[in-house]
Amino acid sequence: MINPKLDNETKRYFYERCKVLFFLGAPNFWYSDLDMPNFLKKIYFYLSKFMDAAVILLIILEWFAFWTQNNLNEKQTADLILFSFSHPVIFSFVLSLYYYLEDIKVVLYILTHKLKVFNDKEVEREMVKRANIFSYFYTALTSMALVFYGIDGIIQVAFADGTFVTVITVWPDVNEQGLLPDFVRIINYIVWWIFLFRITTVYAFVIPVTVCLSHQYKNLCSYFYHLNDIFKEELTQEEKEKKFLEGVVVGINLHANTLWIKDETVKIFSIVFSGQILVNITVLIQLMSQVISSEHTFGNALASLSTTSAMLISTGCIMWTAGDVTVEASKLATAMFSSGWQNCAGASERRVRSLLLIAMWQSQRPVIIKCLGIIRVSYESYVSIVRSSYSVFSVLY
Repeated sequence: MINPKLDNETKRYFYERCKVLFFLGAPNFWYSDLDMPNFLKKIYFYLSKFMDAAVILLIILEWFAFWTQNNLNEKQTADLILFSFSHPVIFSFVLSLYYYLEDIKVVLYILTHKLKVFNDKEVEREMVKRANIFSYFYTALTSMALVFYGIDGIIQVAFADGTFVTVITVWPDVNEQGLLPDFVRIINYIVWWIFLFRITTVYAFVIPVTVCLSHQYKNLCSYFYHLNDIFKEELTQEEKEKKFLEGVVVGINLHANTLWIKDETVKIFSIVFSGQILVNITVLIQLMSQVISSEHTFGNALASLSTTSAMLISTGCIMWTAGDVTVEASKLATAMFSSGWQNCAGASERRVRSLLLIAMWQSQRPVIIKCLGIIRVSYESYVSIVRSSYSVFSVLY
């Protein structure tokens, strides 16, 4: 397909975002071809497969480490348990986006094209700014976690006569020294960074989509408020009422498409939302126990603090942006009521009131994103999950 005209900022933003994520190893989420040479697409296609294979191999080697690593200290044992559980779950996020790739393209097409019948530029700029802030903040925090694990490994080599241990695999033994074991440890650390890049492509896509969905509700509210301007135009009363009625029908269709996008978003990102909460609770409990039981060194403190921050921020970015969808959707009924229907008269007023009554009834139904079928993805749930993690830790320890 030929790339369509990038005629709005949302479309340009997601097109550039999809191109960057493609270079980081993600599939092409855009609904048409990316503007780049075919040979480059082939190179990055095979590079993506290689990256996925390397990450899967790393996860397998982590699991086999339970049978071969017999000289682990308390921190290393906790890290092995932490990573062997969280890495497979988190990598399933990548696989889930592969599975729903065609559905993702349809969602992007509707979000960036079909729903742009009306486009509030101010809302659009706010959307891009918010999506960038959340995405960059997440990327910075998670990258720092791996940096601090690397620093901790260097500290062990330089000041404790130890080895460069970051992620623990089946071989080499954590105490084994030599050129080949050190080389393998460095390769493992590099593959761990590749794992981070692959996961970053998921969050750097999921977060902007949920931000865009919440701002689509803001855009829809702005649309209904602007319908009132029709009655300020220099038209006859009959022409105004006809144009207003047509506008209401368009708005109702936009709302229906937005609700469909919300349902598709829940379906496509269900594994990401659910897995993130499960990993968050498990990792926080494990990290709190690790802080108590492991040696209190500067390197250990940096690694634990950075991992905790990365987990809280990644979960927060997901749940805050998804929670915004519920908040912004709750304002739509008021916008519909304020659309200017009272300026119609006679038969037109009856038709408009009937349409808006049904539309407002539909818009007053809470738009809630759930994970695991029961947990609301919202601000309140985020706080509850953090508290629950501490409560479980208090009971167990």
